[in-house]
Amino acid sequence: MGTIKWALIGAGDVAERRVAGALQQAQGSTLLGAYRRSQEKLKEFTDRFSVPKAYGSYDEALEDTEVDAVYIATPVAGHAEQTIRAARSGKHVLCEKPMALTGVQAREMVNACREHGVQLGIAYYRRFYPKMQQIRRIIAEGGIGVPVYARAQFSGKTDYAETDRAWLLRPEISGGGPLMDVGSHVIDQLIYCLGQPVQVAGMTGNVWQSLPVEDLASLLIRFESGCQASVHAGFSAAVGNQLEVFGSDGKITMRSIEDSFFEWTDGSGQQHTFDLPKHMNMNVPMIEQFIRSIRGEETYLCPGEEGILTSLVMEAGYRSAFEGRHIFVEK
Repeated sequence: MGTIKWALIGAGDVAERRVAGALQQAQGSTLLGAYRRSQEKLKEFTDRFSVPKAYGSYDEALEDTEVDAVYIATPVAGHAEQTIRAARSGKHVLCEKPMALTGVQAREMVNACREHGVQLGIAYYRRFYPKMQQIRRIIAEGGIGVPVYARAQFSGKTDYAETDRAWLLRPEISGGGPLMDVGSHVIDQLIYCLGQPVQVAGMTGNVWQSLPVEDLASLLIRFESGCQASVHAGFSAAVGNQLEVFGSDGKITMRSIEDSFFEWTDGSGQQHTFDLPKHMNMNVPMIEQFIRSIRGEETYLCPGEEGILTSLVMEAGYRSAFEGRHIFVEK
């Protein structure tokens, strides 16, 4: 298979900042066309990025026989239907996170892509950070002994009301607030490093901003190994983006998930400092590996079957907050 030709669905904020450039920069990739509901904004986008085709509808993109794969960068509420339709059209799908509004929708996406023989990947691009891959190796090789406890935070003071991201404040479209938006990233990182989640307790609320969605969410997650993790996601807290993992014989700490540094304290108490820079456009390594998975050369790091897990944890977290009890995560 030669160069993979992409149709970008949802040429909005995320596409502007990262996705369009990555689809053009990645090896073996070309951005053939794009679709956005606003044809005026779509024309501005295709002109700015020199995209050859501006589709008048999603159907037009799916009917384009030159298109091999679609990158879905629309709000969450559209992911399931758009993925299933793409699968039925024989297009591979790389879908923005979070995967879907519900676990049921996520499973329908996986089943449709499996039935029609196309690849489904979820765009949890932080799995492709060199330092996250190194952290996963250290944990898997027993570098901190048995993982016992982890904590993760992703927050910042945000005001989306008058921006292109205002849809994040509409729960029927976004699925929720910071837990769905930024919390999904750190939950996925914990799953990537610690494995199968089995139980969730959650609290959500509005502490600083009165919004249609929560401005703060906190989860306690238990993993199949017994390891416990706390997750905090907020739209109203000072900027924070940390992850720490504590084991029976060591720990991993970092000031920020986004920089290149982390520290590993091994079982003897010796500290090891790592400096592993990420790609300038973090979506490029992700797209390049997805292309290799289409070609059958590799397994994509976050296939649909893995993306489901984060959606199930978030769904369990909201349900726990509403019902006031622990919720077990379905496998």
